[in-house]
Amino acid sequence: MLTREKALQKHREMWTAMREALGDKPSLRARNMFKIEWCLQHEKDEIFCHCYLCQYTHEHGIGCGDCPIDWGNGDTCVGGYTDYGFSSLSEILALPERKVEENGVVAETES
Repeated sequence: MLTREKALQKHREMWTAMREALGDKPSLRARNMFKIEWCLQHEKDEIFCHCYLCQYTHEHGIGCGDCPIDWGNGDTCVGGYTDYGFSSLSEILALPERKVEENGVVAETES
């Protein structure tokens, strides 16, 4: 089972490799193809949505609203899919983690 820390590490590793391979503003199609190939090359099991953060929330049954990354839209990468497709990879890599309370519950993101 993927830990929060490992999901964040693998997320950053994949997106950093994507930026190195494709530049800072690849097309949405290029991003998606890279994620698919990356997961096939680096994992023996399928990764949900080819996203380590989605895999983490899926495994833990906590829902996409508890994504470890604050995508800046009050929800998740899916909620801001268009923004995700047009954001630079540097911007995506710089997104902050959601704060987690001591009991493991994701704290409300400040607006």
